[in-house]
Amino acid sequence: MRLSDKTRYLLWAIVHWPAADRACPGCGSRATSLVRRKYAVTELFRCRTCQLMFRVPKGSLVQDGEFYENGYTQGATTELPDEARLAELQADSFRAIGKDYSGYIAVLQAVGVLPGSSLYDFGSSWGYGSWQFSSAGYRVYSYDVAPTRARYAAEKLGCHSIPQPTAVPEAVDCMFASHVVEHLADPSVLWTIAAQVLKPRGVLVLLTPNGEPARAARDALQYHRLWGRVHPLLLTGSALGWMAERYGFAGSAYSSPYDLGQIGSGRPGDLDGEELLFVARRRAAPS
Repeated sequence: MRLSDKTRYLLWAIVHWPAADRACPGCGSRATSLVRRKYAVTELFRCRTCQLMFRVPKGSLVQDGEFYENGYTQGATTELPDEARLAELQADSFRAIGKDYSGYIAVLQAVGVLPGSSLYDFGSSWGYGSWQFSSAGYRVYSYDVAPTRARYAAEKLGCHSIPQPTAVPEAVDCMFASHVVEHLADPSVLWTIAAQVLKPRGVLVLLTPNGEPARAARDALQYHRLWGRVHPLLLTGSALGWMAERYGFAGSAYSSPYDLGQIGSGRPGDLDGEELLFVARRRAAPS
């Protein structure tokens, strides 16, 4: 985050912190407790009901939409390459900017989402992931909250960008969201969308920074860099599992590096790595 952005964020927090609502944005519970304070006017709270950790003061979906269109800068995630650079990146599957999705495609195949399946790339940024999914044989729909990046994805990478998050033209086999849920002021948005767009027994694949508390004991400074202006939520396997149950899903958590055999079997994995993977399926309706 640039210094000017950080200054605006802290000024915003100074204004909103004294009267900030400390109820959980995931389940609404007021049984929350302080985990950590940063910059005197921002705090990390944990919900004792669903285990979600969240930043205080909380933002709103409207504020976040404006931020991701006009104020969010995150290197290759947000920088739009010119045509010559884009051609170079495509030729190397975006490895040069750390956006090679071959590992994620392997995860999809391990859970039975095979080429030819319909896939919704939710939070697709400027299309580097959607393009790779399409190149691997998936039928891909893309959505990003930032219109500029969504247009780039459609115009430069041929992505099927949809204008609204539930505007997919068909129920899909898989909804994929890489490093999206931690950006949401209200995580129920993602789960509600998933429940609307997925086929019965469809698969939700989420990737997020790993917020497991044991990681804080090893490197507290690095751990607490994971939450702030850009990431209002800090996720754990138990919090994602609670959300899944609430919205009619059942899932398991894993962390990088991923054991594809373990993921394919549905057995829960170790949660020591930097990135957290959560794979959830819609529960079958009672017969």
